[in-house]
Amino acid sequence: MTDKNTNASTTTTSVSTSSTENIKSLTTTNDFDNFLSSSLVANKLLLVHIELENNEVCKTLNDALLSLIREPEFMHQLQLCRVNADHEVYDLLNRYNVTSAPTILLIHKKQLIDRVDGFNQSELIKKVKLHLNTIGIVNTTTTDQQQSTQLTKDTEQRIQQLLNRSPIILFMKGTPTNPQCGFSRQACHILDENNIKFDYFDILSDTNLREQLKKYSNWPTYPQLYMNGELLGGLDIMKQMIETGDFQTKVKLQKTEELITDSNKQLERLINQAPVMLFIKGTKEQPQCGFTKELFEILSRSNITNFKTFNILENEDVRQNLKTYSKWPTYPQVYVNGEFIGGLDIIKQLNELGTLNETLNSIGQPV
Repeated sequence: MTDKNTNASTTTTSVSTSSTENIKSLTTTNDFDNFLSSSLVANKLLLVHIELENNEVCKTLNDALLSLIREPEFMHQLQLCRVNADHEVYDLLNRYNVTSAPTILLIHKKQLIDRVDGFNQSELIKKVKLHLNTIGIVNTTTTDQQQSTQLTKDTEQRIQQLLNRSPIILFMKGTPTNPQCGFSRQACHILDENNIKFDYFDILSDTNLREQLKKYSNWPTYPQLYMNGELLGGLDIMKQMIETGDFQTKVKLQKTEELITDSNKQLERLINQAPVMLFIKGTKEQPQCGFTKELFEILSRSNITNFKTFNILENEDVRQNLKTYSKWPTYPQVYVNGEFIGGLDIIKQLNELGTLNETLNSIGQPV
């Protein structure tokens, strides 16, 4: 038997933790077979955790399993037990071809129907849901309980408000300075370790939102991490994304989008400073390129004098970003009532067609 996550040797001293005390512990193959035939397992999907003592990953997985069966969606459909691979269970390990720990066996009516090797919470939840639907185990939760956990419109709106509050938000148990479960503590540590700024919401402070967010996200456990309103997943997904670099890529993309949004807001403020805005090289009194000088000559001949100018030579960020915003690569650029009209060539065409004054007057004000 190998330790899939640490490859460390283990001892046979007993372990007593808050999580393991609440999961049926079986130490022999005979105990396991008797449990498999008991009424506790009848008509339920049994999750068998093959573990090693003093293994932190196995302890964490026990916490995850307990959280899973406490969810209203699963509490009447699942049963748990744990089997210590260091005890006399060789026949059981051979029966199910278990060679590493942790391993989760999914058993229904004494038949092995699936397994999850290692600690992969998202895969486990996916397989549990799949097989519960396939084998048709009915949740005996009362109708009143089901109705109380239905996603209401008011709660959905509140969830949306929370998601819009920050680009990255972690729904967790407790706070980053005082997490109330090991998974939330690990999630905060991972985010801090990777210098990722995030907002949080303590789901223990609102039981209704705690239950209904699971409906909203279709994710039954916490913590839950969202980016730009999109659920990324729980702790195991965070770990996987950081290991592959996907998370850092998403963060960089999100920061780039923030910068673009901020830049566009700045540009829109400049564009709307006056009904007619000219973005030029230099000033009206001292144009710094021939195109800008020619623009002023055309406007002067057309008696158009009511406009404001912005010298793009004084701000390189505006100079570069405005070209992206307008999808126009050159200057000058002319805007009327916040709308891009064009550059010098467009102004010359409008002037030749005799529609320049009409275009610049399209805002309904004299220029």
